[in-house]
Amino acid sequence: MKCSVCNINESFPFKCNYCKGFFCHLHRLPPNHSCINIQRYVAAKETVKGAARTRSNTGINNNIRLLQNTASTLRPSFSKTEIKHLLLATGLVTVVGLSFNHYRHISVEFLLIFISAFLIHELAHKFLAQSYGSWAEFRTDLYGIMVTAISAIPFIPFKFIAPGAVMIGLSDRSRFGRVALIGPLTNIIMGFGFILAAYIFPHYPYLYAGASFNGWIALFNLLPIGVLDGQKIFDWNKIMWGITIAFAMTLFIIGNLI
Repeated sequence: MKCSVCNINESFPFKCNYCKGFFCHLHRLPPNHSCINIQRYVAAKETVKGAARTRSNTGINNNIRLLQNTASTLRPSFSKTEIKHLLLATGLVTVVGLSFNHYRHISVEFLLIFISAFLIHELAHKFLAQSYGSWAEFRTDLYGIMVTAISAIPFIPFKFIAPGAVMIGLSDRSRFGRVALIGPLTNIIMGFGFILAAYIFPHYPYLYAGASFNGWIALFNLLPIGVLDGQKIFDWNKIMWGITIAFAMTLFIIGNLI
């Protein structure tokens, strides 16, 4: 279904509670799509603010609510729509993992390591953005799904895994940069962790694969082009981008040599 504002196709569009129209993640809020019932939205927000001001005068109760609000902000939350998108993306990534051995016998450990390199990367983006109080949800992308599906063909040598990304609503440049950084940073940490584990347990070859996968995902996402994390990090802090991509390159090289 197309967004009523920008005509972008959304597999799972957002429905406005005030005008009942359907919109993409960028235009889901009433102010962003010039909702015809914007006054109802404004009135509802004022009511909530008024109730909050009333509660703020209750002393100890206010402190309790403050702690509850803080805990709510830090607590990860998933919508039904996001869960559907995550399941679809994870399913595609699983199929790509199976394609490495032409869909013949493949270990469960190998699949778990392969899937975790993608899933933990995306969840790191989401959880950090939510800790900043931002809306953050994973959404699949039509072209990304198509390219990832093509990568699931066994004889395709180059595997491109990008079925979607986490959409966030941050305007603060520093926080936006940190949210972009945390994804590849988790892959780098996981990758070096697999290298360490491989030296401790040398009889488990899939640990080396874990280092290689995480190194590749971190390195690819750090490229300063398009909508990749690398472009966002480069725009925010070039020194941090340089340090991070150096670690990613080191991890990728070591992961493919050992």
